Amino acid sequence: MGVVALICPEPIRSVVQGIGIRFLEMAAELGHHHAVSLWVPNRDFPRDLPFKVLPFPDRDFADRLRDVDVVVIHGHISERYFQGLELHSLGKGPPLVIDLYDPFLIENLRYTEVLGDEVFYRDRQVLFRQLASGDFFLVSSESQRLFYIGVLTGVGRLHPQLYQSDRTLRSLIDVAPFGVRPGEPGDQTEAHGSIRGVIPGIGPDDLVLFFGGVYDWYDPALLLHVLSGLFNGWPTLRVIFSVNPNQDTTPQAKFREIRRRSDQQGWTGRHVFFIPWFPYRERFSYLRDVDLAVSVHEPSLETDLSLRTRILEYLNAGLPVIATEGGESARILGSSGAGMLVPAGDLAAVSGALVSLLERPDLRRSLGQKGQHWVRKHMTWEASLKPLLAFCSAPRKASMAPEALLPHARVDGRALSRAYRYWRRRGSVALVRRIAQAMRGGGWS
Repeated sequence: MGVVALICPEPIRSVVQGIGIRFLEMAAELGHHHAVSLWVPNRDFPRDLPFKVLPFPDRDFADRLRDVDVVVIHGHISERYFQGLELHSLGKGPPLVIDLYDPFLIENLRYTEVLGDEVFYRDRQVLFRQLASGDFFLVSSESQRLFYIGVLTGVGRLHPQLYQSDRTLRSLIDVAPFGVRPGEPGDQTEAHGSIRGVIPGIGPDDLVLFFGGVYDWYDPALLLHVLSGLFNGWPTLRVIFSVNPNQDTTPQAKFREIRRRSDQQGWTGRHVFFIPWFPYRERFSYLRDVDLAVSVHEPSLETDLSLRTRILEYLNAGLPVIATEGGESARILGSSGAGMLVPAGDLAAVSGALVSLLERPDLRRSLGQKGQHWVRKHMTWEASLKPLLAFCSAPRKASMAPEALLPHARVDGRALSRAYRYWRRRGSVALVRRIAQAMRGGGWS
């Protein structure tokens, strides 16, 4: 049994979002095999979790890290970790796992119009420091893995010795997607949930469509366009959006847009509802009252690289899903047979899919059962986190490229001038051979 420190960038409270959920589940799964502590950026965390939770130790950093065998970290809190190593002269610290599940560099590009280009350059600096320092990397899908292998190559982490020792590179970077934890007995079978007959304006027999939280890469306006033609046919249809609990740090342009339109149409509180983000522990109590879920987004690189965690929870709760084509979530929906995929921005396709599911309770039930069976068979947390469990059982420091091969290595101006003159006299092939000789210690003559 080893000692593992999980360093989470998001506050852990009763209401948590994707990354926070992931770190809670990592801690729970690793806790079966190791002594686990979860370091968080807040102090008002729940005290009843089944593992040790601690605020990030700025003052007693060295003492806290002394007995740790593996560190797992995600996102911008890595800046504090690296600063702690430097401040206390701890070198590179214990073997380091970088969790790249959330592609924040690409995700936050969407916000540069609002927050400025500096967001991208800071994100890139954070990411490159992580890629230069990590001993093992986790990603959420094979497409994400190929993307990051390209970036790792660019920052000098791929070298011939590594490739010859592991031609798959899975000893350096492997797939550990988001997972699900099947509900406890009663979570989905109790008579009463937390939506029907509980939220004012939603009756016990109403049809409930769930969209959830709104980020700026989603396309909730498309759904509202469709709904304007459906409320007459299904007057008891109720549509639910969730209010982001971290609005101060997450731009809310799309959310404000749909809230304004719903208010203007007179739908808010009658057909369309904006409810608080519910606690992770209570997810089944809410999703039990949902008839179908919709997740539509605009086409983008972010979509291609991301795994929508909400899709997995919908499947886990036995819900049929209508989603936009493209990305890992669409692949999962296709494999599981749990939903209907529509082209991005296709009003007619979204409308047709909604009508099919609203008209046929049997189809909703069939798709939901298929998805639940598939996700609980293939994507439990135990299965998803196997690469992390394996690394923590046998932690190791990764082999680094020789410093001379790193793209950020300092270039001596005189050497560059000699190389340029040699190239002018002898040509490119001879120059490459001479550089190789110099790197093997043969000097430059």
